[in-house]
Amino acid sequence: MTRIDRKTGEPILSPKLTVDQLYAMANEPGWRPWMRLIAEHPHAWPELAEWWHTAQEQGFDTAGAAPLPPASMRGRRRVAIPSAPLPPEDEPGQEPVSAPAEQSPPDDSAEKALKDADDDFAALERIADLESDTADIPPIPEAESSGSAVTYSADPDDLKVRRVFPVGKALVAIVMTASLIAVSWMGLQIKNRHTAAMRQEAHETAISACDSAEATRRTIQSDLDRTTAKASKLLKDTSRGQVADPKTLDALNRLLGAKTTTISGSCASDAATSDLDRTTASLHRTTKELKNRLTDLKAATKAVTDSKLDKTVDDANALYKETDGRVADGKTRETLLKAVKTRDVDAIAKAVKEVNESKTAKEKADAEAKAKAEQEAAAAAAAAQQQAQASQSQSAPQRQTPSYSQGSSGSGSGSGRRPSSGGSSSSTNTGGASPGWSVPTPSDGGTGLPGSDPGL
Repeated sequence: MTRIDRKTGEPILSPKLTVDQLYAMANEPGWRPWMRLIAEHPHAWPELAEWWHTAQEQGFDTAGAAPLPPASMRGRRRVAIPSAPLPPEDEPGQEPVSAPAEQSPPDDSAEKALKDADDDFAALERIADLESDTADIPPIPEAESSGSAVTYSADPDDLKVRRVFPVGKALVAIVMTASLIAVSWMGLQIKNRHTAAMRQEAHETAISACDSAEATRRTIQSDLDRTTAKASKLLKDTSRGQVADPKTLDALNRLLGAKTTTISGSCASDAATSDLDRTTASLHRTTKELKNRLTDLKAATKAVTDSKLDKTVDDANALYKETDGRVADGKTRETLLKAVKTRDVDAIAKAVKEVNESKTAKEKADAEAKAKAEQEAAAAAAAAQQQAQASQSQSAPQRQTPSYSQGSSGSGSGSGRRPSSGGSSSSTNTGGASPGWSVPTPSDGGTGLPGSDPGL
């Protein structure tokens, strides 16, 4: 019987109770009204006090079974477990102490039952020897089944004691052992199934992560392929004379020549979980590398495009300056200046074309006007020359030349020559007509040509 304090009505716990007795009392529903005394016992361990506070706040069903005492506080030699004192019973003349609502034992799962059973079994093997002063512990109510029977002989003074084998206890031990084995087997099966479920869940998670990493890598690779194609076309269609800085073309060419890291492994469902994890890590590294390369390639492509635009703007601005006063329509130059300020490639190209056409028209018109002016000047010069020649011919004196005539007579003798006036010559033929001509006056002053033939 457990002693009761007459003043407080609470049971008096022996200060020599062991941790195993306290553990058994904590798991006994009958001791729950006085669980505070157990938690405040000198041999109580911190985990038991925390469990008691949890049970106070959330209830014993939520708190579960009491925690095992630390191994350092338990005995090491195999001895019998001392029975824990039973909870106090209602005594005559004393009001019964009401137990809280949490009188039903906690409903634990199979794993919790297995753990408790294993703990109980371990307690059977690792309890230390009782101290010599454990005699003060309240008696165990099973003293009547001590395992010995008293018989009397015919002589009343001859008392014989006969030992009886404890069959009941053996059966109880066998049943408990079988129960422990069954519970252990059930717990092992539950643990194995739980482990297999955890492994399957981890494998499925690894497959999902690998597939997600592969999808991300494919998306980045697709973007990189499109950007690479555009950059290659830009590099092919752009000459070094079309950009303001040729180094941008060299940088883009180096990026296009870089190699992509290859990936080993796959996300197949039949692959091992560790292989899937390695493949996922490799995919993450490759995706990061592709992202960096995509960023660099876009930046290099933009640099080439900007440099090409700078060159176009510079050329257009130079054209605007050099065509001042050299275009047929000045509005084309104004349009070109607006396009240069807005840096619009299409507008600049259209304005440059219009300015060049206007420039060509102006040059053609100037050439035609120049040719026409030259023709008119040449015609005027020719007319002036003709007029000068005509004026000169009219103002020059006329030159007089002597004329001689010669005739023949019947005797064949001719008369001498004489000059004729008026620049003409005439002859008088006495005997008949004969031809006449005019000759210049001889330089020697002779007046006749003896022996000449008139017919020559």
